[in-house]
Amino acid sequence: MLTLQGEPFRFAGTNLYWLGLDENVRGTDHPTYFRIDDAHKTARIMNASVVRSHTLGTSLGCAPCIQPGPGEFNNDAFAPIDYTIARARAYGLRLIVPLTDQRGYYHGGYPTMAKWLGLKDPEDFYTDPRAKAAYKEYSRQVLNHRNPYTGLRYKDDPTVMSWELGNELNGMTRDWVDEMGAYLGKLAPRQLISVGRQQGVDTAALTSPEVDIVDVHYYPSSVLTMAAATARVTGRGKVYLAGEHGSDSLTAADALAIADDPNVTGVLSWSLFGHADDHGYVRHDDGFTLHYPGDTAAMRTDVLANAALAKMIGGQRRLPALPPLITSITKQSGINEIAWRGTAGAHTYRIQRSVRGAHGPWTTLTTTPVGDNDTPWLDPTTPQTQASYRVSALDRAGRTLATSAPLGAGPSQDAEVDTLQNWARTSAHSDSLQRAPDGDGDGVRIAPRPRATAHAAWKVERPEAFTARFATRADSALPTPEVTQDGTTWKQVKPVRSTTGGTTTLRIEPPHDTAGVLVWAAASHPAPLTCLTLVRKAASVATAAPGAFRQNPGDGATGVPVGEPLAWTAPENAAHYAVVLATNADLSDPVIDVTGPRTTSYRPPVNLRPNTTYHLRVTAVNGAGSRRAESAPLSFTTSALTVDDFEGYPDGAALSAAYPRDPGGGPVALSLDSQHADGEGHALRAAHDPGTPATRESSAPCPPHRTGAARATCVFGHGPTAPRAEVRPSSSPPPSSTGRRRYPSPAPTT
Repeated sequence: MLTLQGEPFRFAGTNLYWLGLDENVRGTDHPTYFRIDDAHKTARIMNASVVRSHTLGTSLGCAPCIQPGPGEFNNDAFAPIDYTIARARAYGLRLIVPLTDQRGYYHGGYPTMAKWLGLKDPEDFYTDPRAKAAYKEYSRQVLNHRNPYTGLRYKDDPTVMSWELGNELNGMTRDWVDEMGAYLGKLAPRQLISVGRQQGVDTAALTSPEVDIVDVHYYPSSVLTMAAATARVTGRGKVYLAGEHGSDSLTAADALAIADDPNVTGVLSWSLFGHADDHGYVRHDDGFTLHYPGDTAAMRTDVLANAALAKMIGGQRRLPALPPLITSITKQSGINEIAWRGTAGAHTYRIQRSVRGAHGPWTTLTTTPVGDNDTPWLDPTTPQTQASYRVSALDRAGRTLATSAPLGAGPSQDAEVDTLQNWARTSAHSDSLQRAPDGDGDGVRIAPRPRATAHAAWKVERPEAFTARFATRADSALPTPEVTQDGTTWKQVKPVRSTTGGTTTLRIEPPHDTAGVLVWAAASHPAPLTCLTLVRKAASVATAAPGAFRQNPGDGATGVPVGEPLAWTAPENAAHYAVVLATNADLSDPVIDVTGPRTTSYRPPVNLRPNTTYHLRVTAVNGAGSRRAESAPLSFTTSALTVDDFEGYPDGAALSAAYPRDPGGGPVALSLDSQHADGEGHALRAAHDPGTPATRESSAPCPPHRTGAARATCVFGHGPTAPRAEVRPSSSPPPSSTGRRRYPSPAPTT
């Protein structure tokens, strides 16, 4: 087992593989400091005490990598790693860091080194003397790097709990493990050495005296398999770690069983993603992504199971939530669209508006709280006056955790906030600027160079104003704003300055059709520029109500399917729609009354009643007014419900003739089945191969399941309760994780 300050140390947590180098930024680049912070906080909120991150140590073969090429090292690549380690230390998180990878993903791995050396077989990495020397040199560069935030070399920082020889190293030899484990153990004697393979317990790791922790991965999670591996690992005096397990397959019962086994030292889910820089979550498509508190009911269940396991094994105290940040107010045909950057720990959000300025009074616009996936959010009642908004983060019980600073825009204005986490919104900037680690990493400041100056420029079409906010000290140097109309000649402008608490705000009102720049000089404590608000003339305004449009179904339509969405044509310059559906001709006591849909269709949350006449009115809305659809309200009648009990088919051939399948995809075999769950009557059995692409796999498609390309049988039947669909896998081989993931105080002691 592991001990920490003499006490047993067990942990659960997650993988944040992208902390040092990110693939989720439309290319490969370093993550912003906000994303690093937000992910750490989210992990802590899920009770994590340890995080595993590939790219804190594996970074080869690309321009922003630690080692872009043979014998070449990029010191700038350590900046996000330095920040990550410092913040993990502040949050009480320990780190497990792999130093290479079985595969040459975007962050590289040992195949990258093998290619540099001209090795015909990448597996020669484990035996070629040059490859061994290259791995040692790379590891030495990483472990000896001194973190400017902590003053410690990585090899001396107890935040790094373990150096992992590599991620999922399937071809390791015992000699290689012994040699590299001994090398790292001598280089970093106060940190642990871990290693493992893609599936199962690696014999070389298990038997090497240089290895402290044996890392085993599971896709899917399996308590029985874990128990067997745990016994094998601990029986050899090693520490057992489930370094990756599929986050979607851990049940509450599994969590209890794992927590009750004292030989399970650590369990880390794959994998967690936090909030995006502008709004919503970072999206990732490997099938195991976790967002807190969860996008769907299934993900929310997964989040709760993983958080409960971490709490039972060795939970962490909760962190206070930081305020969300409104990143933009953008007119859509004259209607305000509000986007905000979420905050770790929030379950939902409340949106409020004031028409009397940033100090209120405030009117709540969201009668039902909204989530991170609801941003950008459209304000359907946008006033034709100046409007300010604020967003409050709420906990599971609906209590306020934190509230954003207000952001406002006039009736013909858009507003955008640049937190200066990256240079995406600037038109130019000097190299003497660096990202500021103050607070939560927002903003930039001038590098500490004597008598240096720095600048950042924003090209804004038709700006009406931009506001800069600064964390200030008495001896700080504040920026000097300048504007240009021709892009060459800059003219200094006088800002309106105000100071509240420790924040100084400069409001600059340049002439129209100019670009703005801020220039500031070094001081003993240079002020970081932490926020820039750009206000410009709205790009999408409305001078007249929306154009004419028609509804579907048409007036008097009959036989309308009960599950068919309501639809309409697209009017000119509509921002959103109001939909009212009722069985009464005067639209009283409506079945549906919604405001805010932004597409030209709306699917009711439940099917309509069969053989029923409904009355429908759709209204298009923009900032200048509204227009009803032609002939609205109109009426239509739904079709009668048809039920097939599958009793009237003499054989499977007759059934197949009645249910022709759609073209494309793999084979589908229909047959009559009398062995379904109810044990009564007949059902339709559809056997198909879900691993073959198709637009639809059959007229009665099989529900999705998680067994990869395993064949499955779907049974559609009737019975005393209700129609149902069952999945019966006819074979379930253990899925390979290959290709399923794209990422490619004192220290604990044994």
